[in-house]
Amino acid sequence: MAIIPEGTSGAVTFATAAGDEWYISLTHSVEKTAWNDYFRVNGANNMTMTHTRFSSLGWGYPYSAADGKLTQTADGKFDMEMNRPYKEVALRISEQAMPHIVHGGDSYDLIALYGQGTAVTVKAMYRYQYWLERYF
Repeated sequence: MAIIPEGTSGAVTFATAAGDEWYISLTHSVEKTAWNDYFRVNGANNMTMTHTRFSSLGWGYPYSAADGKLTQTADGKFDMEMNRPYKEVALRISEQAMPHIVHGGDSYDLIALYGQGTAVTVKAMYRYQYWLERYF
C-alpha cells in the first residue's frame, strides 16, 4: 500500500497482501463523530470498500437503501455494508477531520505527515509499480 501525497513530499508505504484490510479513520465535519471506512486489498489497483461504520445518523450520512445494508452494532454504532470496488482512494486532508490510515497495529496521521489541505491518493500496488511511477 502507498499513501502518495501531491507535490514532492515522500510517500508512506506499508506491506499488505491480498485479503488484508485497512481503514480510514476520521471525524465527520458536521456531526463531529467518529467515522471509519474499511477496505480489503484484492490485489494491485484492486480494493473493495467493504463497509463503513459511524456513530450517529445525521447530516451527510448514507440514507438510501441503494447505499448499502444498514445495521446497528451492539455498541450503538451504525455499520453499512458497501462492497464497492476502488482502484485507488483520493482524499483531501483537513485538520477538522483528523484523518488516519490504520493497518494492523499501525496508524498513519495524515495531518502530521502532510499538513492541512494536501491531496493524497491511497493505492494498493506492487513495490516496483510505486518505484516506476514515482521515480521514472
